[in-house]
Amino acid sequence: MLNNILLAAAVTIPTTPLCAPILAEEVTSPKTIPTVSSPTAFVGGLGETGSMPPTMALYSKSVANNIACRNAARSKFFELGAKDMSSSNENAQWGTIGTNMRALVWCRETQVIIAVTGYNYNSVSEARDEIVKAF
Repeated sequence: MLNNILLAAAVTIPTTPLCAPILAEEVTSPKTIPTVSSPTAFVGGLGETGSMPPTMALYSKSVANNIACRNAARSKFFELGAKDMSSSNENAQWGTIGTNMRALVWCRETQVIIAVTGYNYNSVSEARDEIVKAF
């Protein structure tokens, strides 16, 4: 019975002129994408640090709930002077600390995941440890 229903559904897939070109043609982007000539050009484009590679520091910890986690993250971001912050009702709170460090606090049910990225490992680790103190 189920096989007959699936077969009937497959046979009745619309093949109107509106659907046919999408299914039959290959889609190409009208925009050209520039290629990177060397890894140095790519890394140099990430910031003003030249050939210094980016750094990331992570941390995970248990929390009571999402709402308390979001509030703690936002108040810590305000304390650190973060800008370009996310909306206050999102479980992923992020912001820019200083000129080139990005911090993310992801509140997932009873766990918080903290990630900080930048170009200096010591600075990134310090920012991560400071955000961890809020939890």
